[in-house]
Amino acid sequence: MKKILLITLSLCAFLCADEFVESSSTFGGYGEMHYDMEGNDGDGKLDFHRFIIYYKHQFDGEWSMMSEVEIEHNMVGSLEALGYKGGYVALEQAFLNYWNGDWGFKGGVLLVPAGITNEYHEPPTFMSVERPEYNKYIIPSTWFDNGFSFYGSMSDINWNYTMVGDLNGNDIGEGIRSGRMKGFGSSTSSWTKTLQASWMGMEGLKVGGSLTMNDAPADAVADSGDCGSGTDDCGNAITRDAVGVNLFEVNATYTKNNIYARLEYGLIDYTDNLHQTAMTTGLTEVSSSSGYYLDLGYNVADMMDCDGDLYVWTRTSSYSKNDDGSAKDISLFGVTFKPTSNVAIKFETGEAGDSDVMRMGLGYMF
Repeated sequence: MKKILLITLSLCAFLCADEFVESSSTFGGYGEMHYDMEGNDGDGKLDFHRFIIYYKHQFDGEWSMMSEVEIEHNMVGSLEALGYKGGYVALEQAFLNYWNGDWGFKGGVLLVPAGITNEYHEPPTFMSVERPEYNKYIIPSTWFDNGFSFYGSMSDINWNYTMVGDLNGNDIGEGIRSGRMKGFGSSTSSWTKTLQASWMGMEGLKVGGSLTMNDAPADAVADSGDCGSGTDDCGNAITRDAVGVNLFEVNATYTKNNIYARLEYGLIDYTDNLHQTAMTTGLTEVSSSSGYYLDLGYNVADMMDCDGDLYVWTRTSSYSKNDDGSAKDISLFGVTFKPTSNVAIKFETGEAGDSDVMRMGLGYMF
């Protein structure tokens, strides 16, 4: 009888273990201000680009809720007399999370796990003042939507399968940035599906990649000019139900022995990506977009007898929103000082296309 009672009590203690984990809440956030003198006119722009509030509540040892609310460009609204459109407020993350140590589940407003910067976009996590320009047009950070995610780890491999709402195929043209729905009125006729994996089997090195697929719902388009490919008669609408999007990317980051290196390459293939532009007669079809960036840096803090981290770095980057056209090449040289791990003071100069670049920035996270 005593053995049965002991076994019963032990089983109850095991099943109810999480009930003895005290719940807790965490408050955090990040922000960044930029001084940008890009261009040849010498005029500068000072902008507190992002202010984010982060809130997390841990219900027990396995269940939690995480959220982020963002304000961009100081205010919401417009100052028409000054020609200023203002920023916006967005719920970038808000999800219920389950994690048991081996695998997990998320449901709510999620970041699409494509590339590095879309998930890890806090200012101290990248060297440049602005997020890499490649990440604006090829993998458009910040890309979020409503959906579900299943993730886990096996030895040195992490994996993630995420499903969020569709892109808007009518707004996809040269890149998918304008097609993001941001959780507002998102459809799920195809779901935007991302399979991601990363390997961390060597100290200081992380290698990863992802594949994102969506048949973004789209309306028929009319050819207003000369007969184009796929039309029977000039001016007739070309029937289509969706714009196919297949985004593939690979990335690697190495941080050890004062060395910093990061590489990311992305390619988007489209189907039925037809659109009308003011500069052309008839329809234009974009079949692919691609780009990359490579950062190389070295922490010279010890050489300079400097507290914190002091990185001297360079970036080589190129991307094309339409691979049938010309690419934009970017070359930057920068210095990033981190007096503490979650604060960054940045300076960079160089060229972006035909424009000279000089930027300074302050960023933090907590």
